[in-house]
Amino acid sequence: MDYKKLGLKCGIEIHQQLDTKKLFCDCNSVIVDGKPDFEVERELRAVIGETGEIDQAALHEQKKQKRYVYHGFKGSSCLVELDEEPPHIMNKVALEITLQASLLLNARIVDEVQVMRKTVVDGSNTAGFQRTALVARNGFVETSNGKVKIPNISIEEDACKIVKRTKDHDIYNLSRLGIPLIEIGTDPDIKTPLQARETAEKLGMILRSTSKVKRGLGTIRQDVNVSIKGGVRVEIKGAQDLRGIPKLVDNEVLRQQNLLGFPKNVKTGEIINLSKTLTKTKSKILRSSLDNKGGVFGLRIIGFGGKLKEHINPGKRLGAELSDFAKATAGVGGLFHSDELPNYGITQKEVGNINKALKLKNGDAFVLVADNKSVANKALEMVRHRLKNPLVKEVRRANEDATTTYLRPMPGAARMYPETDTVPIITDIKKIKLPEIIEDKIKRYEKNYKLSNDLATLIVKSGFEFEKIVKKYKEIQPLFLADTLINAPKEIKKRYDKDLEIEEHLDEVFSKLNNDEIPKGAVFEILVELASNKKVDYSKYKGVSDDEILKVLKKVVNKNRGAPMGALMGEAMKLLRGKADGKKISELLRKLV
Repeated sequence: MDYKKLGLKCGIEIHQQLDTKKLFCDCNSVIVDGKPDFEVERELRAVIGETGEIDQAALHEQKKQKRYVYHGFKGSSCLVELDEEPPHIMNKVALEITLQASLLLNARIVDEVQVMRKTVVDGSNTAGFQRTALVARNGFVETSNGKVKIPNISIEEDACKIVKRTKDHDIYNLSRLGIPLIEIGTDPDIKTPLQARETAEKLGMILRSTSKVKRGLGTIRQDVNVSIKGGVRVEIKGAQDLRGIPKLVDNEVLRQQNLLGFPKNVKTGEIINLSKTLTKTKSKILRSSLDNKGGVFGLRIIGFGGKLKEHINPGKRLGAELSDFAKATAGVGGLFHSDELPNYGITQKEVGNINKALKLKNGDAFVLVADNKSVANKALEMVRHRLKNPLVKEVRRANEDATTTYLRPMPGAARMYPETDTVPIITDIKKIKLPEIIEDKIKRYEKNYKLSNDLATLIVKSGFEFEKIVKKYKEIQPLFLADTLINAPKEIKKRYDKDLEIEEHLDEVFSKLNNDEIPKGAVFEILVELASNKKVDYSKYKGVSDDEILKVLKKVVNKNRGAPMGALMGEAMKLLRGKADGKKISELLRKLV
């Protein structure tokens, strides 16, 4: 696509968990699953923010009238998480990491860190708000497509982990609540989907350079903001896979393009109760509602025939988009529409009866909802509203197929107000030591240790303290150390289906090699034995002299006269594997041949 012509604007938000204690208490920041030690139940309501208004996103959640059940675990949850005790002083280590990251991102540190409350009443926080604090402003990150500005960097507490959602209540795990997060938000300077991915990768790399961030699935979350000319800003939550970000951006561009192409000012009819029309239906979904004191309700959409089956994304039709919206805003299980019927047990005759009851004309469409009257009416009113306003600022959830689903309205400034239970923190950056950026470390390893870019990248990202290892085993080539640490476990898994925890055996094997007690060629064979939980007899791997190697090689050559070099080398390795270095064997064999 011509992104410049489309007027693509894109920004990234990164939320990275820090590897410290929790932000406002001394609980462990470890997510615990299983049977909880205790449970509490809450109801939450939205409150007026600093602007004197109630945030629309919070109000949207409150209208669901849900109860929230919280599972707590000793050691990972305390009275602070339960909102029964004021927050403690902000974790100093977490703040220091955030200051490090801010300086690495060329940002200006604020003079005073003031904690704010951000209204959140979807149950993900027991207090009804999330604590967050601005730490730095006006930073930037360089990409291959230009500079991407970073207007704000904050530190905040993570939310509860969802366990289960039901129609009237949600269950949350408290152990994630309060884990420190760095939040980094960029300006909409990103011009292409690939640049969006590159920006996310760069930000992640800089955060990992601190060596104090959590690793693994769910420890870093990316949100993507997208808009095009004529469209609106949409925030896409939960872009877990960096490789999928370009497709996610592309699909949102397509969704906005397609919705901009749909008719404007769509007219609809009245909401009609179709329960009597469908009293004899055998459709399981409709039957369930009718038999449980509910009903079936329909809405005519004038001149919209065939539109509801049109794709707005690969694999996603407009009808599914309306269904998602009705589910999120009214709590229904879904809806049917005329472009997919007859189906789902609804017959062609019943479709004809619905058309008559709704007074459909040629070229019209309809949608059906099966539920109690108040819920169904709300769902159909939401469909009516959506058809008239197909593109509005909103928050959407990223799906695995790179499409998105409506979540809630876009939150605004009305949800923020000062935290009155914490004191402001005066910042002091004089003592902050900046770590080496991962990109710079990779280049240094390439130069100093003669590693390839791929191997240097893998060893830097592996977590091994490689420089200490090189310093400790001075007689071993850095290239051999790096290659063994990274590739030996992979090769053993591939060839023998054995898992090797190389850290456990590193000193045992490398010390003997460093002291010339075993040859380099024996290392892999020894590691295979260790992976098989065997007790290694190192005496059988004792190295042999050049003279002894030559004796063996002469016998191989005499026995296999006229054989090519490869065949001779194969025979020699059978006899000398683990006793002599392959490079040494090859050199001596070539002299003989």
